[in-house]
Amino acid sequence: MRTKNTKRKGHSEDFFGTYRDFWWNESFLNLLAKRLQLNNHFQMLDVGCGQCHWSKLLSRYLGTPARICGVDNDKKWSKGEDEIRDFFGDAGIEFELKKGDAHELPYDDCQFDLVTCQTLLIHVQDPNQVIREMKRVLKPGGTILCVEPNNLVQSLTQSSVSMNDPIEEVLDHVRYALIFERGKKKLGLGDNSLGDLVPGFLSQAGFEHVEVRLSDKAIAMYPPYNTDEQVATMKQWQTGNTWSNGLFTDYDYFRVMGHESLEFYENYKRKYAHLGERMLRNIDANKYHSAGGAMMYVISGTKAL
Repeated sequence: MRTKNTKRKGHSEDFFGTYRDFWWNESFLNLLAKRLQLNNHFQMLDVGCGQCHWSKLLSRYLGTPARICGVDNDKKWSKGEDEIRDFFGDAGIEFELKKGDAHELPYDDCQFDLVTCQTLLIHVQDPNQVIREMKRVLKPGGTILCVEPNNLVQSLTQSSVSMNDPIEEVLDHVRYALIFERGKKKLGLGDNSLGDLVPGFLSQAGFEHVEVRLSDKAIAMYPPYNTDEQVATMKQWQTGNTWSNGLFTDYDYFRVMGHESLEFYENYKRKYAHLGERMLRNIDANKYHSAGGAMMYVISGTKAL
């Protein structure tokens, strides 16, 4: 049966917990900042800023005096919180937050040295239009920095629990992930694995010196599961909501793909309802382990002078 969460949540709120604080290795960010010479960037715009997790991380690398602007189309995030303003205020950084659509940014041309986003393009209807807008508000010679994943690969990630699953079951998981992503995209809600395509989009938009890196972060799960990262990850597993929001659920993504896909969805849910319990049972027995890697692209480019 289809159910919907009636409590209003901000976009991607299920992924804004403590777990998000462990997305990056500091040494990786230090090297990235050095390579991109972020100390020569003073005016930064974070598009789809959410709770400004990404802005906070990058803020330490900007030149001074720094100014950071955040824009988000979700009214819950665009209001901001005192904690966010206090963070930037304590750092001596001018901070501004606006409500706005990434497809039509509420800023004049050539305003920022650095325009960035983290897991935004996977949620927008027209990523190329968003990239054009990011380019428009970027100063000539400025840097665009996009962080976007391929989430599809997670359907093939092995653990000590799943490593001997029958091939047919593994293929079911891949098919589920594919239909899910295609349905979400068909509804105009974005492509969860768009990261594969972003470098080409930047090149097509006229950016120069397009570079692609992979985040080196992995959160390995192994007994006794007691590191801060592991605790936060397990909490995320318990509370995460699989990309659903107040308007759509995974049911909608399969329904829009047609009767055959919806029938597969219903059979899949029945057939694999035990998987979550199986994993928890193995964790309780200290038998679950997995390397915990993900494919997160870090893509940069320069606007021509």
